[in-house]
Amino acid sequence: MFLSPLPEEISPMKKTPALRIDLAKADAKLRAWMKKYNTPEKVAAQYRKKILDWVVESMAFEGEPVSKARLKALLKKEGRLSRSTKKDC
Repeated sequence: MFLSPLPEEISPMKKTPALRIDLAKADAKLRAWMKKYNTPEKVAAQYRKKILDWVVESMAFEGEPVSKARLKALLKKEGRLSRSTKKDC
């Protein structure tokens, strides 16, 4: 069965306005980040510091909120907490 598109006035999807991005500023920010985190080890360490925050946000979005402290306790209990995330309490 073929469904025709909804007319624009009742369509649930709205076009969002284009965001203006200062490319020079974005490029400078990217280059500064790349200079600071210039090795795979530094990049991996940075991700390890942020991963628990991302998991907490994701769990809240899914309707199953958990605190960062609780998540660390669960990971520590399982022996899965890395050294770099232990420092970031």
